[in-house]
Amino acid sequence: MNFVEQVGNALKAGGHQPGTALVAGVSGGADSVALLRSFHALGIPVTVAHLNHQLRGADSDADEQFVRALADELKFPMVGRSCNVKKLAADNGWSLEMAARQARHGVFGAVADGGMVALAHNADDQAETFLLKLARGAGPDGLSGMPAFQPLDNFSVIRPMLGIYRTEIIQWLEATGFGWREDASNRDDAFLRNRVRHEILPMLGTRLNPDIKNTILRTMDVLRAENEWMDGMLDGFTLDTDQPMALQRRLLRKWLFEQGADNVTFGAIDKILSLIASGNGTTTFELNDRQRVVVEYGTPRFEHVEQTFQSARGRQECLPHNPAWKLHFEFGAGWKKDHGRGAGILPAEASFNADKVGDAPIKARCFRPGDRMNPLGMEGSRKLQDIFTDQKIPRAQRVEIPVVECRGEIIWIPGYRTARSWEVRGTDGKAVHVRIEHI
Repeated sequence: MNFVEQVGNALKAGGHQPGTALVAGVSGGADSVALLRSFHALGIPVTVAHLNHQLRGADSDADEQFVRALADELKFPMVGRSCNVKKLAADNGWSLEMAARQARHGVFGAVADGGMVALAHNADDQAETFLLKLARGAGPDGLSGMPAFQPLDNFSVIRPMLGIYRTEIIQWLEATGFGWREDASNRDDAFLRNRVRHEILPMLGTRLNPDIKNTILRTMDVLRAENEWMDGMLDGFTLDTDQPMALQRRLLRKWLFEQGADNVTFGAIDKILSLIASGNGTTTFELNDRQRVVVEYGTPRFEHVEQTFQSARGRQECLPHNPAWKLHFEFGAGWKKDHGRGAGILPAEASFNADKVGDAPIKARCFRPGDRMNPLGMEGSRKLQDIFTDQKIPRAQRVEIPVVECRGEIIWIPGYRTARSWEVRGTDGKAVHVRIEHI
């Protein structure tokens, strides 16, 4: 089977429908040039997308000119963009590799408009990625490598050359007389991927296994299939510290990516699980400079850092919710006891001294920082935040707990207890019976 047929078969296997337009990411290097020329040979309509990373001065500009000339030759429309990737990385605290990927994806998303983007990753890229992920401590998901088809937020990626080695790509280009651009940075062993490509893989092939690349790819295929099967088994499970650790890790990883986590390392998974297992207080794990996981009494909460605001006290506070409750009143005698099963568990009911209430309104509101009450059965006053801490109520849920007040005083935290000096006198004392429930 020749090179073009391999690409065509991979496109079909990845779900591409014949005649459907594609966006092709083309850098000007051998891999992307071969991909674009194979699409031309297959008669597939393509829009060429190119990003000038501005990392190599005149060479970057020459790459862009080469791609424009190639698109003109093949009569493909082209969209070219420029981005100062070095500045983008510095402004966001990213590596150059991450900044470049973010910039490229921005171009691809704008051009594809929800469609399919073809990228030129090949079998060597897969093997290199495996070793890089292994060195960083990835689990089965990371070691499975790049998928042939991958839906993203605003476009889908298809990689039709994952089963083709770089030597095969070069041989096809040379045999057909097609030229390409060489990126000098691909020979710079200061980059970790280049060291894997030029040193580690050749050494493993010479000293350990002459067929090391094929062996790695087979291992990745096995891991990918098993990983997909295990992911399919997660339905119906929720994270519990009594579960086997393998299941806990997989459930937590799935949950993190569902929340929009950019990247999740094995170390991050284990650290967050240890915080969940401890079940004590509130702790925060920073995934990166924009995302974090807050674990409160064993319950994790995912936060984007921009979703907080700075309070007047200089603390970062969660944005408040606006829950609503309905109060029911009945005048009578005696005392209806709060169920006491936990602050905020509704419906709940309690009784108050009718003489003290008088004609003053009783109303419910949200918790506010600095709130205090005088709990019945205790001496002095207590901060509500200390009460909620004792009740092991996560910070994010505290604004959802009703606080009932009368005459400017907090007289009841439903589900917890009423306030001192508001109790009904005796079994026949005049009372206002109050019931609270969600609307």
